[in-house]
Parts: sequence; C-alpha cells; structure tokens
Amino acid sequence: MKPCIERTEEHPSTPWADIKWRAVEGHVRQRQERLYRAATKKAGRKVKNLQKLLVRATSNTRLAIRRITQDNQGKHTAGMDGMVYDTPEARGKLFQEGLSLKGYNPRPVRRVYIPKDHGTQRPLGIPTGKDRVMQAIVKAALEPAWDARFEANSSGFRPGRCTMDAIEAIHTTLNHKHSSPWVLDADISGCFDTIDHGPLLATLPVCTATLRRWLQAGVVALGSLSPTDTGTPQGGVISPRLANVALDGMERMFDAAWPDGRPKAPSHRNGLEKGVTVMRYADDFVGTAPTREGLETHVRPRMEQFLQERGLAFSAAKTQIVPIREGFNFLGFPIRKFGSREEKRLTVPQKEKVLKHTRAIRSSLDAHQQTPAGQVRKERNPVIRGWANSYRHSTAKDVFSKVRDAQWHMRWHWAQRRHPNKSRPWVKARYFRNDGYWTFWEGKAERVKPDATPITRFTKGTGRNALYDPTLRQYWTERKKQQVGRETYARQRLMLHQKQGYRCALCTIQFVPGENRETDHIIPTSQGGTDEINNTRLVHPWCHRQRHQKDGRQRPRA
Repeated sequence: MKPCIERTEEHPSTPWADIKWRAVEGHVRQRQERLYRAATKKAGRKVKNLQKLLVRATSNTRLAIRRITQDNQGKHTAGMDGMVYDTPEARGKLFQEGLSLKGYNPRPVRRVYIPKDHGTQRPLGIPTGKDRVMQAIVKAALEPAWDARFEANSSGFRPGRCTMDAIEAIHTTLNHKHSSPWVLDADISGCFDTIDHGPLLATLPVCTATLRRWLQAGVVALGSLSPTDTGTPQGGVISPRLANVALDGMERMFDAAWPDGRPKAPSHRNGLEKGVTVMRYADDFVGTAPTREGLETHVRPRMEQFLQERGLAFSAAKTQIVPIREGFNFLGFPIRKFGSREEKRLTVPQKEKVLKHTRAIRSSLDAHQQTPAGQVRKERNPVIRGWANSYRHSTAKDVFSKVRDAQWHMRWHWAQRRHPNKSRPWVKARYFRNDGYWTFWEGKAERVKPDATPITRFTKGTGRNALYDPTLRQYWTERKKQQVGRETYARQRLMLHQKQGYRCALCTIQFVPGENRETDHIIPTSQGGTDEINNTRLVHPWCHRQRHQKDGRQRPRA
C-alpha cells in the first residue's frame, strides 16, 4: 500500500500578508475530499480521525480567520468582548494565540433583534469574533461528512446549493403530467430557538463537548444573561449547519432513496409512499401527496412525530394543506397550477416582495432629494440589479416591466421636485436620455432597468451531488463558471472573467457565485494607468488588499 502524500502546510510564523491562499485552500480542500470519501464508505473511525486532523490543521485555522474577519459581511460586528479583527496584525495575533478546542470556553452571545416582513422581530445572536472563528474551524470538519448523508431535496445552507435549487425541485416535481395535486405547505415554529440539544448532539460523534458549550453559552440582552437550554442561536456560523443536521432524515421517511442512495422518483414508490415527496430549504418545507387524506392521515402525522422527537412543532398559523390549483408561497415565490387539467405551472415573484422593493426605492428617493443624480444612481443600481437577479429564473418578465414603469414615475417626480421652476422639457433633457425609453442617466452611466435582466431557466444541482466529491470537480467547476457568468452584467467584467478562466488573477482560485470581486489595475491610475481591459484584472478583495499592503498603498484596516 502506497503512503498517502499530502501538500505540506506553510510555517505557522508566516506573516499574514505573505500567506499563499491557493496552497491554504488546496490543503483544506484535499482533506475535506478525503473526509467525504471516508463518509461515503461509512468508515466511521476514519471519519472521526480525519475530522480531528482537520480541526487541528494550520491551514484550516487560517482559512477560518480569513473568512470570518475578511470575507463575512459581519466582519466589523463585535460580540460581547468588543473585539474586531480588522488588521493583518490583529489576525496574525489571533492565529498566534492558538485556537485549540482544548480548554476552550465560549463567551455568551450578544442578542439583537432584526425586523421581519410581517411586523415581528427575529432574535439574532452575535458571538465574539474568536468564537465565530472557532465555529468556522469545526464547521469545515463537519460539512463534508454530512454532505455525504444529506438528502437530494435538502437545499438550505449547503455549499453549492441555494434557494433556487429548492424552487426548481418543486418545479420539477409539479411539472409532471400526473404529479400529486395536494400540497402541505409547512413551517416550523421557532425552529432555531427550540431544537432539543440531546437528540442533536447524539448524532455528532466529534467535538460534542465544544458544541454543547456553544449551544449552552447563554445570551445577553439589555445587560441580562439568559440560559439557552434549547435551540441554536441565529447568527452563529455553525447554527444553520446544526439545524440541517437536526432535520436530516425527513425525506427518507417516505422511501425517497434506493438502497444505493440514489433518489427514488415518487412514481416508483409503493404503498402509502407512492406520489409523496418532501422538499426542504432549512426549516421551510413542502410535501405533496395524491390525496388530501394522505397528507392528513399519513404525511403530516409522521412529520409531526419526527419534529416532536427533536423538540420541534409545526407553526399553526403558517402550516396549511391546499390544492395546487390554489397555490402557495414558498421562499418568496407564489407557486400554483392552472388550466382545465392543471397542465400549466406558474412561478412568479411574490406580490408582497415586489411592493417591498418598490417602496424601498421610493423611500430612498425621498431621503435623497438634494443628492446628486449620479450618487443616487450609484447607490440604487446594485439593489435593483440584485433584486432582479434573484427573480430572473421565474416567470417575471411582466413583473419586471411593471416595476420599471413604477421606478420611472418615481424618478420623474423626484426630478421635477428638485426643479419646480423648470419646464418639463428642461427636466427631461437634464436627467433623461431618449433612447426609445426615457432612461435616467448621468454622464456615461444610467439607471438599471429591471426588465433588461434576461429570464433564464435555473439548473438544479443533480441528485445528491456534493461539492466535496473529488470525482465531481469538473462538474462543480463548470457550474460555478456558468453561475458567475450569469450574475455578471458589465461587458468588460464578463470579458475579464472569460480571459482569466473565472479565476482570481492573483491567487488563481476560482470565483464562487455571490462573492465580491474587485478590479485591480496592473499599472495604478496614480502612475498613469488606464481603465482599459489590458490594464485591469478581477481579483478577490483579500488578494487586492494583500497586494496593496505589500507596496504600502493600502490602509491598515480592512
């Protein structure tokens, strides 16, 4: 038997600005793939040993620090200790202090509340920066083993999966000619706050003591410490992963897989399971069955028992059984079938989400009555583009056109209000360009039109394909390229992506859909460099800062 050869890790004393991230990510990826292979072969002891090895790995620790203190949107948000690691020196000091699970005790989380759409508030727990890094270290070791077990239609908070995977799974299920006409639209009441710790920890063979400390660390709200005997506080890095672990197995209850693990179509199942499907995104899920009685007497009772064993229960206000011709809302999309034989399926943006978007634009314009037009356009364009991008895989063409018209009227009234003594032709010439449609513009830039976003069909991740499967590297590479290309609108940026092979020009790591990408000038503009394509390249934000920190042109905090 040949000895296993692994990539050697960098020396622990390497300065933060000199870390080679391609080698770091390659080392972590290699061990995660080994972990995934061991999990698929059900080699329990090897899985535990590889997980412990990855938790202690220097490369995994560095990658966790980078993701929490540089990549994450909450990188400048402090926990109970008030610490923010926003400089290379602070990150290097955190690494040198040693992030070991031995003797580690987490701090309580800081409780804040964020508003929800229907007027209530969602509790959010913010761990300290060090605790978030520790959670990211353990998460990297847990993910590959559990991705080898998760069901085909479990899409929430998994690497390589997104909201549209769940929507497309529902589309595929309901698009069959003889698909089940009854739907159980279900929601769990306070899922993250009521999960029973005992059954959850019983399924996790490693880091159990550390996970228990995180779960029972308590929360501090208004200066008062409250115990956390149940639940996984929302806001923690590892909380969504633990919720997925707790809910795993719901789909398998209904004979959803063949003995070799491949997904089994509803029509191939027998007995009461025939025609039954379950599709889940985190704590939101739907079930279908041929009859209403099947949902009431078979599917729902089994689900309730499954949840009860984990300390959970259905939300009475949000759980309902409806015929597909009436439709239901799922993750911001109303889904229903129509026609005399229910042969057509329609998925459109939810009306409440559309109204919320247009009202946000109106509020922004009202708050910037004296702001230069260019700045207004610059601030709102990413919001409009992101909103349109989130619904581009649905039947949204008519909705996009209506939103564009509503936005035009808002901008027209905004422009008239700024110049009450000017004529309409003057206002039109000042703020709008007549290109067949009066386009709000400033200089060379114009306001994004929602209906310019092309409507495309989303391709769901195939079966139980996992991001850590080494035999599927090419599959995931091509999938990432397609997704990054679809979310890139600027022509020059798309050309740069194609020129660079959808990889960072500095570290050559492949770009991931949804992550930030910055434009780096090969010859700085301060030295006469231009914005032409031959002098620009796309890079990761941390690579960009790392390069400028070396040549002394980057601010210390980032």
